[in-house]
Amino acid sequence: MSGVAERLAPYGAANVPDVSENAEVDGELLERAATLLAVMPRNQLRKTIEELLSPNDLERGRQAIDALIDAAFAIEDETGHVRPIA
Repeated sequence: MSGVAERLAPYGAANVPDVSENAEVDGELLERAATLLAVMPRNQLRKTIEELLSPNDLERGRQAIDALIDAAFAIEDETGHVRPIA
């Protein structure tokens, strides 16, 4: 995992929303979700992001995306595509 931060630096750091009231969401997973949304092409399918975040436990990926949506960091449209608001 060495060098990942340096490679993502030109894209800018994703501002991770504060979802401390949601104890079910892993902070590291939330940070990865915010970073993925910030650097991936816009309008990715929610299912794709969930699988990238937590391929062995899709529920954890769902929770992270739900937390970003609840914190008004991202939105999901009627076709299941997720994109950051900012």
